[in-house]
Amino acid sequence: MYFLLFGIIILGTLIFILHLLEENRFHIHEEQIHQQEEKEQPGPAEPGIESYISPYEVDIDIIAENLVPRLDPKESVGDYAERILRNLAKHFQIVQGVFYLKNKSNGEFEVLSTFAFTSEKGPSSFKVGEGIPGQVAKNKTLLNLRKIPDNYLTIQSGLGEAPPRNLLMLPLLLNKETIGIIEIATFHEIDGEAEWTLKNLAKIIGNAIVTKTKSGSKE
Repeated sequence: MYFLLFGIIILGTLIFILHLLEENRFHIHEEQIHQQEEKEQPGPAEPGIESYISPYEVDIDIIAENLVPRLDPKESVGDYAERILRNLAKHFQIVQGVFYLKNKSNGEFEVLSTFAFTSEKGPSSFKVGEGIPGQVAKNKTLLNLRKIPDNYLTIQSGLGEAPPRNLLMLPLLLNKETIGIIEIATFHEIDGEAEWTLKNLAKIIGNAIVTKTKSGSKE
């Protein structure tokens, strides 16, 4: 009788211990899953770094391949920049454009090339913080002006003169420093998709211009 009671107590104790071990193992497994999920969740984006996941149905690689020309060692930096402006004009229906490049010696952003610029007085150079383009160079962020200041810019054509509806200034960055500005004007509104596309094209254009300036002299 005593042996039977003792056996029942031993068996009950073993069952209780096994239950505790199984429950502990479950909690450990649950904690491991939770830690793995935390690792897989994306952390906060670094300042100034955008996600490469497009919010639009845009293949930036294909667009860049069509709009950013291949480097030609016989071509000047200015002519190369002009080709970029012409390609941007076709794709985004630009009516006027200016490509500025920063002069390392004096810190001024000087006109490298223009597209459809008909004014007798050419675009002026500027430094960081000077005027609207200078502020864009300072802030290092795209500026889309849908309300253009009076007399800031006038487009001349065979039909006469008219102010553009939209003016966009696109900074070209290298190592978080502005090395150039592309200023483009249109008669239509530049929407969010075009903004996103131009902002991502700027990275590719900036790298191409730097490579070009290293391989040839500015003309």
